[in-house]
Amino acid sequence: MLKSINLLSRMMLVLALLLISSANALASEPPDTTKEREPYPEKKGFGQALWTIPQFVINVPVDILTGISQVVIDDLYAGHLAAQIAALTGELDRVWGFYPIFGAGGNSGAEFGLAFTSKDVFTVDERFKIKFSLSVNDYQSFKIRYRAPKFLSEKIGITLLGQYTQRPQERYFGSGHLSLRKNETNFNPEHSQLSSSFLWQARSKVVVDFRVGYDAYNIFDGEDPNLVGDIDSIRQIHKLSFSETRSTRLVSVGGTIDHDWRNDKGQPTSGGREIISLFYYASTEDNDNFKYTSVTVDVRQYFHIFRKRTLALRLMAQTTDLVNETSSMPFYLKPSLGGAETLRGYTRLRFVDNDLALISAEYRYPIWKKIDAFVFLDEARVFKSLTDQFKWHDWKYSYGGGLRAWETDNLILSFYAAKSEEETRFRIQFSDSF
Repeated sequence: MLKSINLLSRMMLVLALLLISSANALASEPPDTTKEREPYPEKKGFGQALWTIPQFVINVPVDILTGISQVVIDDLYAGHLAAQIAALTGELDRVWGFYPIFGAGGNSGAEFGLAFTSKDVFTVDERFKIKFSLSVNDYQSFKIRYRAPKFLSEKIGITLLGQYTQRPQERYFGSGHLSLRKNETNFNPEHSQLSSSFLWQARSKVVVDFRVGYDAYNIFDGEDPNLVGDIDSIRQIHKLSFSETRSTRLVSVGGTIDHDWRNDKGQPTSGGREIISLFYYASTEDNDNFKYTSVTVDVRQYFHIFRKRTLALRLMAQTTDLVNETSSMPFYLKPSLGGAETLRGYTRLRFVDNDLALISAEYRYPIWKKIDAFVFLDEARVFKSLTDQFKWHDWKYSYGGGLRAWETDNLILSFYAAKSEEETRFRIQFSDSF
């Protein structure tokens, strides 16, 4: 039986490589549409927002039902879900094979797909995954990932990644921390990526990831009929140049150092994690000398307080710099705030600029064997230049709470409700924010 599973996994790997290597950019011509929107409510101060937390908690069940379009569900695997729930009561090996996927998002709508996942195809501790999904709003995603941390030796492994995404109704609000929600537009980004990495276990808790990659970006008119979507109008509304809205092809080289000294990956109560990334990007097109560097520093620290209560802190900064000033960076390549990884109370790409800084805090406390509740506060801001224009005022914030279900070495799932001065968002996901 094991031999047949490994043979199937290898056949799926070969088939997926053939599919990803032959992927072509597809796009349709959407209609040119506009819509006049209602003004947004006046902003509240930070102190005023704190006083609204009790009311926010009481209203969460009602908000979920009345604002269902703001609920995001990331890759709910039907087969995995049963195994993950069962894992809450004891140790359980993962189930491997084909699984249906369900997801949902405010822009993408309901999402359906299929995933194939396996382990130990060639070596021990490896993971192999193929995922394809399609949404009712024509969002598309195809991803193949093979990670073998001990592929060449006990300390040297590889990661191979190929993926394709298209988001016909992606939002863009403009650049800078003063971008306005009333200027909301939408565009259709298409992204194809191929990358390979060498993993080196430098020390027991330090992994170095050296990576080379190729990215193809296309940008088309957005397809949301309720928002401005044609590229010419987007340029005028947000005062963008032609070079800031162009498609591009990039090669990249760089690496990441990951120092992970948490005492427990599923439910850390002490230790920390530091991730430092440096990448160089250059255009492959003859008429485009676009080049830039990207540096990211992500520091996470966990403190045990008492009776399994934990305080989790995160500091993160990202900067991008053009190697020359002859060309502007396309707006969709710039660092952004919003979504599950940063400001959880805002939609994706809500704030965009050259650099960003983020501070997050979570207080976690147990409510059952392997289920914790948590409350959090996120503070963040984008900058034209983090080194030259750093300021402590006008930072955006979001707050909220939720539940985390975990195993010893992994987070199973989490649910949270997040509130910002613009909206309330809900998310169910199978990965951790930090």
